[in-house]
Amino acid sequence: MRLFYAVKVSDAIKTDIEAAIRAFPLRNPPWRWISTGNMHLTLKFLGEVDEGVVPDLKAVAANAASRVKPFRVAYGPFGGFPNLARPRVIFFQAMEGARELAEIARHLEAGVEPLGIPRENRPFAAHLTLARIKEPLPHGTVERLTSVPPLPPTAFQDVDRFVLMRSHLAREGATYEEIGSFPLASNAS
Repeated sequence: MRLFYAVKVSDAIKTDIEAAIRAFPLRNPPWRWISTGNMHLTLKFLGEVDEGVVPDLKAVAANAASRVKPFRVAYGPFGGFPNLARPRVIFFQAMEGARELAEIARHLEAGVEPLGIPRENRPFAAHLTLARIKEPLPHGTVERLTSVPPLPPTAFQDVDRFVLMRSHLAREGATYEEIGSFPLASNAS
């Protein structure tokens, strides 16, 4: 099973992202946009794991969720990894709430390591991926990327839980199936 932990993106944020894509300074970019229906904020990518580990992964998630209170995530600046000059991924960065997201990610990293899932080599960076870029960008594209405005100040959502998702890969693109939901501290029943 190909799994990851994530925060689902609210419908309001999806609407903001759809508007940003419509206003994007490139009409026919050399990449395919991720469907807004599939957008999420990844906390920890687990990769291929044995189905027998899922109960342990759920226990790790419940423990991590119990350590963080609900919070707000506000999205803003447009960016790229490793940078906008040579992006492999383009995204909107999570600003407000980034500390809480990193805290959840830290608890998840520590919890899954004893299960044989390696720690991430890079520091956690809270972001909403818009597209993955496979080839170097054509001349002139980078300058246009630096002009992409941030999402509006109203682009925020309240986070009261995160999920464990299964990714089903297909030629048409990935589809996701929620296999666990973990309420944050004050929402635990």
